[in-house]
Amino acid sequence: MNAIRHAPALVIAFILAFAQFSPGWAQSPRLEPANSLTSNTHLILTVPLAEPDMLTAKAAGIEARFGVRLAAEWPLASIAVHCFVMDVSGITNIDELIARMRADVDIRTVQPMQDFSTLGNNNDDPLFPAQTALRQMNLPAAQRLSKGTGVKVAIIDTAIDAAHPDLVARVSKQQDFVGLDPSQAAETHGTAVAGIIAADARNGIGIEGVAPEVALVGLRACWQEGKSGHCNSFSLARALNVAVLDQVDVVNMSLGGPPDALIGELVQAAIGKGTVVVAAAGETGTLAFPASAPGVIAVGPSHEAISAPSIDVLSTAPGDGYRYVSGSSVAAAHVAGVAALMRAASPGLRPEEVAHALREATAMHGETGMLDACRALSAVVEETMDCGR
Repeated sequence: MNAIRHAPALVIAFILAFAQFSPGWAQSPRLEPANSLTSNTHLILTVPLAEPDMLTAKAAGIEARFGVRLAAEWPLASIAVHCFVMDVSGITNIDELIARMRADVDIRTVQPMQDFSTLGNNNDDPLFPAQTALRQMNLPAAQRLSKGTGVKVAIIDTAIDAAHPDLVARVSKQQDFVGLDPSQAAETHGTAVAGIIAADARNGIGIEGVAPEVALVGLRACWQEGKSGHCNSFSLARALNVAVLDQVDVVNMSLGGPPDALIGELVQAAIGKGTVVVAAAGETGTLAFPASAPGVIAVGPSHEAISAPSIDVLSTAPGDGYRYVSGSSVAAAHVAGVAALMRAASPGLRPEEVAHALREATAMHGETGMLDACRALSAVVEETMDCGR
């Protein structure tokens, strides 16, 4: 991206980041593992970040007035708020509590803790000998012009296996918003999404990603339970906050859940900063959230979404492995990769311009649309491309 264009945003982000950890702040933020914060026992509140030295007193006042307990907290400098996660165990009328909290002068927003899941179908069939998804999207033609060099793609998901030989050169940063232990074991879903987007094309082994020269930022906001990944409002909010402050070019969210006001606000902050946000639409034909949020590029089977390869797609697996994966999570990863190719070829593209070009490049194949990556790229560059279709 153009560094001059984003200089004011960088200054603001620095000031906010400094303010949240300034010496006047009475204590460090309190954390609990995200997977211990449940939707039926916790609320998530925000208060303004303008007076960091008053946060401890504000939390104590909220605890005293409402009979709740502070379980966790963290600053979200990207939207200038501080999060309080309150344990409301034992309170029978949560709706009445939320109504009283919304009338409190110290509380900016309050909502239930929401649960999210990574989206897709798991497939344990043996590997097939070829990648067909790249040809389905006409990727080889698109990659003649762009491979994503210089673009940062944030993957908000389960943990990526950054030591995988097809990912080790691509993962530039990882951060865990689930547990308190800085070490994190590789997990299936995030590793598969990472491989689809960015598996290395220059190492002579394994597979090739859609945008094989991007820098991946792995933001672990979900945890693996069996074959599914689970997330919540608090872990997702903290991951999105970092994505906004880091000014990544593309955010991939191969996950979905109910509408969430705080996550929606952070998504809009990301889009407002020029970040392209791609999300899985879900498997039902009705858009999941955040795919349903304004400005988000939804990918999946819904008629409102962009269609990309989603069945038996070969990708990376923890432990130097490879496996076939399916679902709208997989489709979203493909589109996030194409968005990265577009951003690399034309760095000044606005999110709405990326979305428009992607929609226009969806050619009809029978009753379903399939994204043509070459045509999407040709729509945003000045030179004529031979897309061969």
